[in-house]
Amino acid sequence: MRDPFFYPPSSLVKATEPVARSLALQTLPFHVHEILPAFCFYEFVNRVVSPYVSARLAPKTYPHLPRKTKINWNVHFVSMVQSCFINTLALWVIFMDKERSQMDWKERVWGYTGAGGMVQGFAAGYFGWDLWASIKDVDVHGWGALFHAFSALAVSTMGF
Repeated sequence: MRDPFFYPPSSLVKATEPVARSLALQTLPFHVHEILPAFCFYEFVNRVVSPYVSARLAPKTYPHLPRKTKINWNVHFVSMVQSCFINTLALWVIFMDKERSQMDWKERVWGYTGAGGMVQGFAAGYFGWDLWASIKDVDVHGWGALFHAFSALAVSTMGF
């Protein structure tokens, strides 16, 4: 199945090809247009959606939480949004990608479809955001979370 998300602009593909080639990530240029918006979406959820929703759900508690507790809460809120989104998207691909359904188990593990790459792109966008959040607030999350975020981003991009 082709990537159901719009095709990336050729200028973006060309701009990312040298980096992708040097890192042996052949399909990265075809999904960078999903990574960048996902990163921005999760930052928006962190800065706007989580504080707004949380203040409405717990008006007597959330606004008075200490800075570190709010940051931690918002990161967990983003994580829940990501989990619900990426699992729904992955299940959709599992059931709707006819190309994938014709693959044997080895092809499903090692193969590629555009739709599967889309899921991977959105996941990489989240893990990129998670790395950014861990760097920015290392005093809140700690060094272990920073190393975990780096590892998760590395693992999620290796498949490109």
